[in-house]
Amino acid sequence: MSAQPPRDEEPAPAAPPSPFRIASTGRYRSRRTRRPGEVNLKSCGLLDARAADLHRRTLAGLDPLEVLTYPVLRDVYAELADHLDADPDGLVLTAGSDPGLGLLVRAFPEARRIVLHHPNFEGWQKFARIAGCRLDQVPPDPATGRFSLTDLAARLRGGPPAFVVVTQPHSFTGQVHARAELESLARTVADHGSLLVLDTAYLAFTEGGEKEVGTVTGRPHPRHVVRVNTFSKSFGLSGARVAVLSSHPDTVRPLLDLDPEGPVSGTAVALLRACLREQPLFEEIWAEVREVRDHLSRRVEQALPGWRALPGGGNFATWQVPSPREAADAAAHLHEHGYVVRAVPSTPDSPAAVRIAATDRPTADRVTDLLRHGPAVAP
Repeated sequence: MSAQPPRDEEPAPAAPPSPFRIASTGRYRSRRTRRPGEVNLKSCGLLDARAADLHRRTLAGLDPLEVLTYPVLRDVYAELADHLDADPDGLVLTAGSDPGLGLLVRAFPEARRIVLHHPNFEGWQKFARIAGCRLDQVPPDPATGRFSLTDLAARLRGGPPAFVVVTQPHSFTGQVHARAELESLARTVADHGSLLVLDTAYLAFTEGGEKEVGTVTGRPHPRHVVRVNTFSKSFGLSGARVAVLSSHPDTVRPLLDLDPEGPVSGTAVALLRACLREQPLFEEIWAEVREVRDHLSRRVEQALPGWRALPGGGNFATWQVPSPREAADAAAHLHEHGYVVRAVPSTPDSPAAVRIAATDRPTADRVTDLLRHGPAVAP
């Protein structure tokens, strides 16, 4: 039998349009790296030997049942309620603050805006995309670099219901807002029918910080306020991925409909409970971090006259610097010597800045010396 002559291939029919085939930037895939001996002063996790020792002992004594079975959350909710002065029925554990913030924008789809200060935590761009919200960004005073909550209130009144975001203290500058300011903004948010999202990631490092937020986040918790509190910074649990949202039980119920507790691991819960039982130890650590923060802030400002230290309440120091080039060069120089820090680019309303986490005095002094003898910035 003779072979059949080859036939021209017919073009494949065009695939029907699919809602699952959309363009993606791939922007949010984790690209973290870690070099041997590198010190990460960029993410502002708690790098403390005493906290590390507690975690080591907790993990060494971990009951395998906490891994073999799903976590039981009743006891940790009771302990968190005491820790935060909150209603246990108004608490929701999440696998870190990012999932918690994403949960909020998905649970309340009616809100079409996110009103917040800028610059701010970059994750809000992600949450805006998740929810199809518009970011309504409010800059600081260009003369002082400081933020005003009255500016947030004014921007809120100019549009429909929104998430109004306040970081206390601010995640880049470290600025702390007074209790009266927060109470006034909370009343405005309630009158507008909006939701105040108070991110307290760094609050433990602000002396008396809980008192400054207690009237807007304590019992009885207002329905129009949600507190988001990660334990990455305060307890050194960045890798454990655990946070809590606190609000009125009526506000929390729509969050629970999305099953936020499922990704929370028994290991993370065990680590968190061990930290809650060691509150005096962490209060001692937080006080020392405040002292190192102020020491680092003063020393760098003295070493580099062009850098202006901003008053802060977090576990980091921030300086406004003369130019974005100088900020980038300083960060690159420290990186060459094993220290990762954050260079905050300038915006039309905010100058460039450098943010460095505070850990201990030897590290602070080493970083200061490296900056003092760093490469000169070209004009």
